[in-house]
Amino acid sequence: MNRIAAAAALLAVGVCAAGAGPLAPPRPEPPRKVLAQPQAPVPAAPKVRSLDRKGLTRALDRARAGRPLSMTVHDLTTGTVFRYRPGARFVTASCAKVDMVMALLLRRQKEGEGLDAAERELAGPAIRYSDNRAADRLWERAGGAEGVGSANRRFGLRETETVGGRCLDLYCWGITDTTADDQVRLLKALVRDDGPLDRAGREYVLGLMAQVVPEQRWGVSAAARPGEPVALKNGWQRRLAHGKLWAVNSVGRVRTGGHDLLIAVLSDHHPDTGAGIALVERAARLAGEEFRRTTAPPEPQ
Repeated sequence: MNRIAAAAALLAVGVCAAGAGPLAPPRPEPPRKVLAQPQAPVPAAPKVRSLDRKGLTRALDRARAGRPLSMTVHDLTTGTVFRYRPGARFVTASCAKVDMVMALLLRRQKEGEGLDAAERELAGPAIRYSDNRAADRLWERAGGAEGVGSANRRFGLRETETVGGRCLDLYCWGITDTTADDQVRLLKALVRDDGPLDRAGREYVLGLMAQVVPEQRWGVSAAARPGEPVALKNGWQRRLAHGKLWAVNSVGRVRTGGHDLLIAVLSDHHPDTGAGIALVERAARLAGEEFRRTTAPPEPQ
């Protein structure tokens, strides 16, 4: 019995060993789910709004109602330039007073000097109050039509013709023949560092234009919103050659809504100064509203 029991035990061990076989490899764990990390939203590219040239042109066509009008606007912020009836020619009227002060400054700069006390006493009233007698004396000191014309070539003006001699009891600086494009070129010579006039001279003229007396701060100032900086000079003159109708002009720098605008608005054939001022301001206001709606183009990649 002991031998039989032992044999049975060995048989049972063999059967168990045979049934077990080699150890099975461990079952691989299922892959864990990795939660995606939330990503910050990508900001949308800013929309670029270009100037509506056709719309602004149509609005100016309606506003001028057949009267001669020309306007140039250069946005120094975006580089955008708008021209309405470019090439049309007008007299400067008292806008020429900025030109003659700049010409005199350039002459004194060449001599290594600045304006003397007497010249400053003339320049202030000429620009701030539009004093004609002061302008006559400045015109002489700047070299008259020849001296101012020579300075204008340095300033990059290409379409402006000065007139010598006297017109009635004043010099003929008021009938200097010009265009809106050239008046903006003159303004560029006031604000850019690469022009012929040094910084002190440019800041001096712009400072006078920013201090024009309140009753003469109409014109391109209409392109600005209340409290925004404006430097300007206006001109108005009755034209005997046009049946005693009025020429009314305004030129200047307006910084509005993040834009730095150089604006020249020239007009003619108005029955009175009030009508001319209304048209010039309407044109400037339309331009200011449209340029404020534009955005700078994206930087090239």
